[in-house]
Amino acid sequence: MTLKLFDKKYLKKEFKTLDGILSEHIDLYLIGGGSMSFQKYKAATKDIDVVVRSNEDLRKIKIALQSISYTIPSIRGPYKQMGASAILENTDEFRWDIFVKVICDGLQLSDGMIKRSQELFKMENISVYMISPEDIFVFKAITTRDRDREDMYTLFIKGLDFDIIKKEIIWQSENKLTDFAWISYFFAGLEEFFEKYNISHPIYDELEDVAYNETLTSMIKERLKSKPMKIEEIEHNLGVENVKATLKSLIEQGLVLQNEHGEFSLIPMNN
Repeated sequence: MTLKLFDKKYLKKEFKTLDGILSEHIDLYLIGGGSMSFQKYKAATKDIDVVVRSNEDLRKIKIALQSISYTIPSIRGPYKQMGASAILENTDEFRWDIFVKVICDGLQLSDGMIKRSQELFKMENISVYMISPEDIFVFKAITTRDRDREDMYTLFIKGLDFDIIKKEIIWQSENKLTDFAWISYFFAGLEEFFEKYNISHPIYDELEDVAYNETLTSMIKERLKSKPMKIEEIEHNLGVENVKATLKSLIEQGLVLQNEHGEFSLIPMNN
């Protein structure tokens, strides 16, 4: 089965159609293949990955698209795992994947991403922004759809500022919405990409330690949810050594405390 692809002319036509239906202005942030198409990294894409800033914006877009015969398709596998707030498809099999602030249940549309984005065009009721190639690379690293690694390679060979990438994913980790080990998930995609294309880059080693520490932190917190533990028990339970520095960091963050018996326990978070 041949994969249907849509060029930027088609994408702009759909944006214009949406603009003609909406009655209030909405900002849209292109984060995937659509953004790459407009930045001339690829000729065409199979869908639009777009982020909006509020559930109200999402509601308005859904109503608008459904009024022109977009429907909700059956989604499974990697596409379902992306956690889109809404997915709508037209009769051409062109699809909108719409997210509200958060992509793949973890990656946030950060202030840094917004500042680095470029306005593509402004219509009466929509402004469309392209996020930077560096931020697209981050997005592609946490997805597992067909061609995502190919898109990462295209971005890589065109040239990327890896300082921006490093700062962004560390910000994402420090400001994450859940205990999910975000950097380790990103690093897994990065590792797969470097292995697939036999690439060596300094950021790999830099982020490997960061990813390990984040994963270890998440594992310790998860174990301490069940009961207080001494440091030897934690290390035995996890099958690792030298968790003292990680526990010290958790104590300094006000997430863990140590009692008079030398046991560490997780401090309950107030909702």
